[in-house]
Amino acid sequence: MQIRAARESDAPAIDALFREFVTYLRSVGDRNEYRFGAQQYINDGFGPDPAFRGFVAEDGGQLLGYALFSKGYDGDYVRYLYVVDLYVRQGARGRGIGKLLMNAVGDIAQREGIKRVAWSVHKKNLDAIRFYERLGAKYSEDCHSMYLELPE
Repeated sequence: MQIRAARESDAPAIDALFREFVTYLRSVGDRNEYRFGAQQYINDGFGPDPAFRGFVAEDGGQLLGYALFSKGYDGDYVRYLYVVDLYVRQGARGRGIGKLLMNAVGDIAQREGIKRVAWSVHKKNLDAIRFYERLGAKYSEDCHSMYLELPE
C-alpha cells in the first residue's frame, strides 16, 4: 500500500469513493446536497488555478481512500491547510490508512511552513470524531461553521 499524490487520471476512482462517502454520510444523518464528481474533480483540481491538492491510498492499483485539501488563511492562525475530504473505503478501515493520509497532509503543511491543519466533521459521524481525537485533534469550541449559498 502506498500514499501518493492524487492525479487527474484518478477521477473515476475518486468519484466512486466520493459516492461511497456520501452514502456513509447519509447513514449518519448528513443531508447536505453534494455536487462533486469526476468532472468537478478534474476541473477544480487540475486546471490553471487548482482549488485543491490531494493524496490517495493505493494498493495493487485500487484506491482505498483519499484526502483532498486546500490552502486557507485566517487572521488568528495565518496560513493553514483545510482538509476538504478524507475518506477510507469501509473494508479498508482500521489499517492506518486515514492516519497515513492525514500525516501526508501534515507533512506538506510542515514543508510549506504551515502550522495548522483544519477540517469539519459531521456532528453525528462518531467514528470520524473518535479517529480525529486519537490523532490529537482539538475542537474549535468558540466558532460555528457557516456558509452562504450564492446564486448561480
